[in-house]
Amino acid sequence: GGDLKELAKRGDWDRCLQAAQRQGPEGVEQYVILHASSLLRGGELEEAVGVLLQHGTPLGASNLALYKQLSKDLLGRGRGASTPEGVWLPGIQSLRQLLFRVWTALRVAPSPDAADVREVDRLLHCAHYLCLHAVCRSRGGAFTEVASSIALSLVRYCDVLPADRVFYEAGQACKDAGKLNQAFVLTNRFIDICELMDDGEDAALENSDFEGTDVPFDFHLPDQQFLPESQREEVRDWVLTQSMDQKIEPVLSTRTCPKCNAKVYEASLLCSATSCGMRCKPCVVTGMPVGRGRGELAPEEVFEGFHSGGKFKDYAE
Repeated sequence: GGDLKELAKRGDWDRCLQAAQRQGPEGVEQYVILHASSLLRGGELEEAVGVLLQHGTPLGASNLALYKQLSKDLLGRGRGASTPEGVWLPGIQSLRQLLFRVWTALRVAPSPDAADVREVDRLLHCAHYLCLHAVCRSRGGAFTEVASSIALSLVRYCDVLPADRVFYEAGQACKDAGKLNQAFVLTNRFIDICELMDDGEDAALENSDFEGTDVPFDFHLPDQQFLPESQREEVRDWVLTQSMDQKIEPVLSTRTCPKCNAKVYEASLLCSATSCGMRCKPCVVTGMPVGRGRGELAPEEVFEGFHSGGKFKDYAE
């Protein structure tokens, strides 16, 4: 035990894990978690994910706390619009695998904490949609519409992902699809966030546009601007031009709630009528609400498909 602690203290993790294997699975688990925690503290997030994928993801309250923190740090890490996919996407794809493994284990664990299950499920969906969005956008063609829907769904995770990026990309997707009213609302929110970032303060944003939706209102400002100043200036000019156009109404596109017929923001899973409270399931490919009465595949079947590279391989690779 003493030798292992000494090796861990020195950061000689390869020798430490080799020696820990002689103590059986529990010995390995203990030092895998210590190694991953050390990497997380040092900001080596992809490396921490790699260690856990290689050596296992044992459940347990403190381990789950590590997996959740690692996920939030990796998903929430800022990057510029010009950062190549090859730099950031492999880490998110590995994280998706890791979260899928934890999610699968939680689903068969005896009496898991409901809050843990919900949080891991949400982080897994977030990583999953982020990977799919990148793939569909780079494919183009028939995948462009799917990419646009996913961009809208990702706004639901603005408290996990960098908020300026998700509002900007959703706004651009709506603009490209000719939904200018909604593009204006989303892009205007992007500009508001950028201005708060410039001021360096977590001040409150006006929220009437997103009231009654499942778009989080409480989120931290990103630590890095997604767009360079010159592009932000172009976006500001576009918002200003649209605000003077009489034909533009600053409203979100809506759908009809299948339960109470209220008008609901098209990407919100939650009905805006407080007396209704209906929550739709998200489509596992686009993230958009799936109304009742439509054929749907069980989420686990779709996730299994993505991870085994089966019939959903075209989307997943």
